[in-house]
Amino acid sequence: MEAERQYEPCQVCQDSASTRHHFGITSCTACASFFRRTTMNQFTCNLDNNCSVSYKKKWVCRACRYNNCIRAGMSKDYIRRGNVDETKNRKTFRKRTIRNSIRRNKSSLNRISEPVKMDQNSTSRSSTSSSIKHSSDTSTEFSKILHLSNDELLQFYLKEVERTMVQKQRGLAKNALLAESMNELMIISAYQNGLSMESCMHCPGVNSLEKEDVQTLLKYFQFANVWMDSVRAYSMSNVDIYETTPKDKRLSEYIQQVKLTLGSSFSQLKLNLYEFAALKSYCIWNMGFFETSIAMKIIAREHYIGVTAALRNYYRTQTKMSDMDIAIRIGDITLQIITVSNMFHDMAKLSYQCGLTF
Repeated sequence: MEAERQYEPCQVCQDSASTRHHFGITSCTACASFFRRTTMNQFTCNLDNNCSVSYKKKWVCRACRYNNCIRAGMSKDYIRRGNVDETKNRKTFRKRTIRNSIRRNKSSLNRISEPVKMDQNSTSRSSTSSSIKHSSDTSTEFSKILHLSNDELLQFYLKEVERTMVQKQRGLAKNALLAESMNELMIISAYQNGLSMESCMHCPGVNSLEKEDVQTLLKYFQFANVWMDSVRAYSMSNVDIYETTPKDKRLSEYIQQVKLTLGSSFSQLKLNLYEFAALKSYCIWNMGFFETSIAMKIIAREHYIGVTAALRNYYRTQTKMSDMDIAIRIGDITLQIITVSNMFHDMAKLSYQCGLTF
């Protein structure tokens, strides 16, 4: 029977767990998903393009991992044809969620992405009235998957941001950019674990996820609460107080890189609390480092659509920004997902090099 069929170890990393036929070879789920989302080698090896790729450290060098996928025989043709093994026997809930999400996302995407028509006829009061009604309805639209409105979804993240800010203002959490060693950084992170756990477990939609997905989401919450909050505080404060040099050279290089990338972006964007809350939600659900289930991907999309709609409505009702300015602003904010994702990967790599669990 298919359920009893035994597969060989992964031809990329030699992991013997969860292997099946993916993209023309036998590979584990992690390597298959890595190859699926990496359709070209956009990474650079810091050594000699000959890094060891094993199931314990396959994520250390993405450039060499991708090259190993190609050498093992993975083919991009399978990506174009969509010939990828998918898990059979989906739970009834997931099937229903997917169907509902497709219908929901089609209408939501059209509404969010469609440029708002400018009032070309000054005498058309009905058109203006309709436009105002449309913008106000956006925030109250209800998600059947998350069981709350778009505005309530953004408010959830806004309250979480305010909670972490209060914690830092009370001196209960030190800024991660001031860590002098990896051990101190671990202590700083530990202070955030309780708050991150509470935020994760109360996050809309998390009750529909499996244990592995919840564990992944928790890691993203922890990272966002430690690093994104620290960088925002850095971008809004006197930079001189952050001019410390950690004793650990690798940590020092990481912190300096964070300041130059996300720190510079935050200084330029000057995000308010609503915008920062929206960005945290984007990053938490779209970090993309670990492989996740279809259910989590769908819920992540619901969060993105809902938060974006609420943020757009906030701009329309609370600012004088034009629709073009709103689109550009949201685009600038979402671009930071890439920067934060790279930060997460680099921290995972640094933790491994230091022999720490990440």
